[in-house]
Amino acid sequence: MKIFSCCPFFVALILLLSSQQAAYAEKTDVPKVLVIYTTIEGEIDDNLRNLDMLIGHFTKDITFISSDTVEKEDLKDVTHLFYFGEIDVQLPAAKFLNLFDDYSGQFVAIGYNSEQLSSKFSFVNQSYEAEINLLYPVDKKQKMVDLKSQNILGIEPSEGTKVLLEGKQVELNRFYPIMVQNENQYYYAFDGLYLENSIPFGNILYQVFKATPSGSHPGYIRLEDVHPLVDPKPLKEIAQILKEKNIPYMVAVIPTYTNPDTGKESRFSDSPELLKVLKQIQKDGGSIVLHGYTHQFRSSETGEGFEFWDVENNTPIYSSADKKFQMRKENDFASKEDYFSYINELQKFETKYIETKVTKGIEELSQYGLYPIAYEAPHYTMSQNGYKIVSKHFSTYVGQVQLSDTDWQVMNTTPNITSPSFLHGMRLLPETMGFYEPNKPLTILEMVNKAALIGTAEEGMYAAFYHPYLGVDGFKKVIAEMEKMPDISWIDLKQMDNRVITENIGIYTENGEIIFKRNQGSSILPSMNVAGMYVKGIIDKLVWGMAIVGAAAVMMFIIFTVYLNGRKKQIEG
Repeated sequence: MKIFSCCPFFVALILLLSSQQAAYAEKTDVPKVLVIYTTIEGEIDDNLRNLDMLIGHFTKDITFISSDTVEKEDLKDVTHLFYFGEIDVQLPAAKFLNLFDDYSGQFVAIGYNSEQLSSKFSFVNQSYEAEINLLYPVDKKQKMVDLKSQNILGIEPSEGTKVLLEGKQVELNRFYPIMVQNENQYYYAFDGLYLENSIPFGNILYQVFKATPSGSHPGYIRLEDVHPLVDPKPLKEIAQILKEKNIPYMVAVIPTYTNPDTGKESRFSDSPELLKVLKQIQKDGGSIVLHGYTHQFRSSETGEGFEFWDVENNTPIYSSADKKFQMRKENDFASKEDYFSYINELQKFETKYIETKVTKGIEELSQYGLYPIAYEAPHYTMSQNGYKIVSKHFSTYVGQVQLSDTDWQVMNTTPNITSPSFLHGMRLLPETMGFYEPNKPLTILEMVNKAALIGTAEEGMYAAFYHPYLGVDGFKKVIAEMEKMPDISWIDLKQMDNRVITENIGIYTENGEIIFKRNQGSSILPSMNVAGMYVKGIIDKLVWGMAIVGAAAVMMFIIFTVYLNGRKKQIEG
């Protein structure tokens, strides 16, 4: 681990050169994607964010524009075009009649209204709706996905159209074309995206983007909810198992534990043995992930409560924990301007709240010699504004993601490592298998079944988490099953390019090594807890030193006394 004092001039120069290099890359070989969408509210929703995650596996250059506002100039330099019609409506005819005349790249249509996308999709005839249970590639039926029961938009493709994905209605033994291709045009016969039907679609996107899958499946195990009052013994034992197996892993760390009854806060300075274990973990192959600051809100317990979502009101954090909050609706205001002004003030509060928590978490852990290189929101809950704030500090995010600003339960995972536009440049390492629950007899089977689904995805991510306080036995079961996953390739987070920054410090990874930089003129000072911990350590050493010196003096006195008594007896004798 390297520590540097950073010169602002050289930082600026490096950023300038890297941005120029990135800009050059964008102009040459990075796919430029435009997604045109038609939704009920005219806004980006969970379906579109699921699509965002699928596309983000292939490129970061993704733009979403409503069908109401898209213009011909928006297609300039676009290499891959998507249309997502969630609802059956009449598109602006004058606009869409010639909108795509000059476009010759890859074009993927999903859902309704494909017949209105000029003559490019005349090979698709939507004539009925049906229900299917199974979905699979025509040429790879071993990658079959069980959908339970889902509605599709029945199509009758014209002659010469290639069927890529097929659906089956098991009870009737009927087959339906689900995804079809005609030259550069593709059509997918669903009006919504979720994990199960995203996987076969995502596999076809390799063909759309002319990408070649590696044939392996990245994977990771994350040790969850490690806060200052966690027992270090099982954590140490689990870490030793992973070290012996040479498996890199992540540890999701919460810097502060808050007692729900007394409000008393405990930090790692109060748990020197645990801190020692975490430092050894960081040295031996574990990577620290910042998992909130307190992992709680109001009177909830650390590790159990939410931190960046107000569950009582099902809203982002728009007020302090000690104040009663009720969200006002648009019809409570005289004008839209007044309503938007109200929302803006709420988001200002949320922004400051998250900014403070994230910054404190990074800087406090770094003072202990723990260097977080990725972020995970408590319970995976965070608003879209929250992701934007986190992206200013972290380049890597782990876990699942919340897809709605109105309901925290609208969340999802995705099969692949991805950089969707709603994460503002962050790389997402999705969690896909869930976690071990000792009170559920079939908990391991459920995790294995989730992994089997992900295994049908090209380069699908095998990822799970485990709470160390549950002990070693449960962990051994989980890791044994994960080691059986076909073609698993364990992710070492430190081997990836990661960036973590605050106003005062920077944490980077390079070739498996953590680089810590303190900015010149940094105003950060050791907290009283950290300073107290080091002072206590020095005092303890001084006390032990004095005790050893005192004990040695006593021993010398005893030896000398015995010696004198012996001499006296010899003389008297």
